[in-house]
Amino acid sequence: MNLKENLKTSQAELQGLKSGIESGDAEAIKRAGELTSQIENLKEQIKTAEKAANLLSQIGNDEDEQAGAESGVKAKNLGENLVNAVKSAAPGKRFTVNAPEFGKAYNDVQKTPSTSGVSDFATDLDYNVVTGARTALVIRDLFGSETISGSTLKFLVEGALEGDGAKVTNEGASKAQLHFADPTPVTVSLKKITAFIKESDEYISDYPFLASAVNGRLLYQLALKEQNELTSDLLGTSGIQTGDIVSGNTTNDLAERILKAISDVQEESGFAADVIVMNPSTWFTLRSAKDSNGQYYGGGFFGAQNAPNLWGTPVCVTTAVTSSQIIVGAFKTCGSVVTKGGVSVEMTNADQDDFIKNLMTIRAEERLALAVRRPAGFKVLTSYTYTKGSAGDKAQSGVTYYSQSGSAGAYVYTAVPASEITVGTTDVSGYYTRA
Repeated sequence: MNLKENLKTSQAELQGLKSGIESGDAEAIKRAGELTSQIENLKEQIKTAEKAANLLSQIGNDEDEQAGAESGVKAKNLGENLVNAVKSAAPGKRFTVNAPEFGKAYNDVQKTPSTSGVSDFATDLDYNVVTGARTALVIRDLFGSETISGSTLKFLVEGALEGDGAKVTNEGASKAQLHFADPTPVTVSLKKITAFIKESDEYISDYPFLASAVNGRLLYQLALKEQNELTSDLLGTSGIQTGDIVSGNTTNDLAERILKAISDVQEESGFAADVIVMNPSTWFTLRSAKDSNGQYYGGGFFGAQNAPNLWGTPVCVTTAVTSSQIIVGAFKTCGSVVTKGGVSVEMTNADQDDFIKNLMTIRAEERLALAVRRPAGFKVLTSYTYTKGSAGDKAQSGVTYYSQSGSAGAYVYTAVPASEITVGTTDVSGYYTRA
């Protein structure tokens, strides 16, 4: 009796014990346990036997193929051709096989396909478009923010105090009278910043990753214009403090002038400066400055690198200002960006003849304004080059002249009062002009 027949007999006997097991017959239960173990063992033996049979079958096939190779039976494909050649080699030894020719020269080297277009399949495509140089958009975030429902914002700036202010008086003495000049109304109107692009339907549907990149560039250009407008509006605001940076003076002098601007902002506006805005080249000049021992003022390049700051005030390094400008200000408290709604992006195929040309026009726009409620909360330092007049030079109309004081590397230039200058008469060879 073979293994499968034994398995079948054991399974039948186990089935016959079902009623005895259900009635609680101890002998039937004991015998059922023995049969269960026997059945599991028979199954394992059958699996082992089947594996052995498969192995014997494969060995038989290999012998048939060997016999075919030795008898010169033609291989059906290139793989069989190589296998036959290997089998003919001496067993147990190192060997090199030269399979006989199969269809074409066996010693041809596989090279990159020359068929047009095939090599494209070896190219990985990165769908992220590499953008050009982009200025960091940081200026708007320095200001406070507010929204309006109309198109114009009007606010009042308090007038100057007239009189000596409050004072201590003795009993029966006259009290100090105060008077404030009328407030000055200031009006700012929203500006509309816009831009649009046109794309074909095919471009949008066939190259969605490119269309997405172009749309992103549209929004970036909108935000870049916004930043430039805010910077320009701030620099053009009436009443902001101004100061100069003397070209040719030392870095120490530059740092001290910035410190003076920080002090002036707080003294004139009552608010502490919260940021210094400067160009990357200006920051480099300051950060790379060394003392007389050759040590960096800001610490060496292997030291702890904190966020840029000067005199304890954060520094915003950006190309939004030129290398000849530095802005020190209490941005959050003295100015705000006023908006009506957010950035609006709309698409249409109804512009001009877009519909018949399968074109899509994408438009982006926003409306905003800069409200500087406390101009004294900002001070702009501008770099100038001062040039001394030549012997015999006479004062010219419309030119401001400056006198020089201080020492080399820390010169200070002060505007000469117009009352001391007579056009065409005054000798200005000892004065300076700036550019």
